[in-house]
Amino acid sequence: MNENSACLPMPETRPSLLSAFDEIAQTFLGTGHGKVHNSLQKYLDGGVAIGGSYFTRRAILLAIHDMRDELEAPLALQERALAQLASLRVRPTPTLRFYRDIATALLRMEVVIRFQSRKNDEAVH
Repeated sequence: MNENSACLPMPETRPSLLSAFDEIAQTFLGTGHGKVHNSLQKYLDGGVAIGGSYFTRRAILLAIHDMRDELEAPLALQERALAQLASLRVRPTPTLRFYRDIATALLRMEVVIRFQSRKNDEAVH
């Protein structure tokens, strides 16, 4: 398999890309915050195979984030991502309607979780 974290899967792999994204989003949103930022980073830097190529989960998030099509995300996913943003106190709270909105929100959440973890570590030391 080829490691390819920079280019997007071909259009015929879109169902596989969305399926991989759904799995990533569900896992990401199921992860609590706190001391999990290292395992979350490792998870996102890990990979999945799509259409005979290997992609990091982070690259899949970026591919969905850059997607031009306005594919509406399932309501349950929209609500779950919005709840997680609220629990992390991310402001301003974006509208989460399309898959690319969810991907952007997940990327923002990862940064917030990493920042909060570092801030907490600095407060302890």
